[in-house]
Amino acid sequence: MSSDINNHILRRQYTAHKGDDLLSQVHKVICIVTPRSFISAGFHPSGEVLIVNSSQLDAKHWNSSFIEYELLNDPLLVAPEMIKSVFVVSTKNIIIPNELYNDETNANHWLKSIFHCEADEKTAVYPFEKSELHISYSFPKSIEEIFSKYTNDLKILPLNMIHFKNSISVENLLQCTISDCFAIATLHHHKKLHWQQTFEYESAEDIAYKLSSACKHFGVDLLSYPLSVSSTSIEQNSTLKKLYHYMPSLQSKKTGISDLISPEWSATIHLFQQLYSCE
Repeated sequence: MSSDINNHILRRQYTAHKGDDLLSQVHKVICIVTPRSFISAGFHPSGEVLIVNSSQLDAKHWNSSFIEYELLNDPLLVAPEMIKSVFVVSTKNIIIPNELYNDETNANHWLKSIFHCEADEKTAVYPFEKSELHISYSFPKSIEEIFSKYTNDLKILPLNMIHFKNSISVENLLQCTISDCFAIATLHHHKKLHWQQTFEYESAEDIAYKLSSACKHFGVDLLSYPLSVSSTSIEQNSTLKKLYHYMPSLQSKKTGISDLISPEWSATIHLFQQLYSCE
């Protein structure tokens, strides 16, 4: 990776405790990759998030050199075999109910008929049996190629799957997960999936508009509806604060993680706790 790219990387770190040798306590690592970021979280065998390393690149498109550099230089990843999951954020995904699902080939054909998938993109399907649906999604082939160099049998999973894993028994819930450039939103009403979308955003207003439009379409009162929000990094905190202004119900739906050394990381720790439960 060129020094010019390296000069444009912003790095942040969360640690659960001070004065402890946290790296020696990590037994599992989960990663999230987006066009602009590489985030890794190290877990204790109890499931506690011990360390989060966040690297943000000032770029608009996928940069495989950036991702490989972070993979090789992140202290959490000195033992690549500890990486259990890699989650990717992509706007190119569709939800297919089991009643309409035939096989992976047809599912990916549907995806390509809706979105323009480039030759250098890989399509895949994730089955979600408890929710009786499949997710067809795409991501750059280079992402899989990079991780396959250093890990064995590691799957690249869609980040939006966490919204289905954690809302199966919930009556009503509006979920929103925010990354550096994408937001994932899902609406469950009376235990049924009504709406799910991954979209690009530039401001909190963009997200608020999407959520309010979806709620209005399905006759849901956004101001009183249960709303759960998480984020991939501390870098999204300013967006979350602005979002609170449009959605007062968020004030009572914060993560409740009161024992963090750095409370500003609570929305990210909440996200990784959800990802940990997906396995």
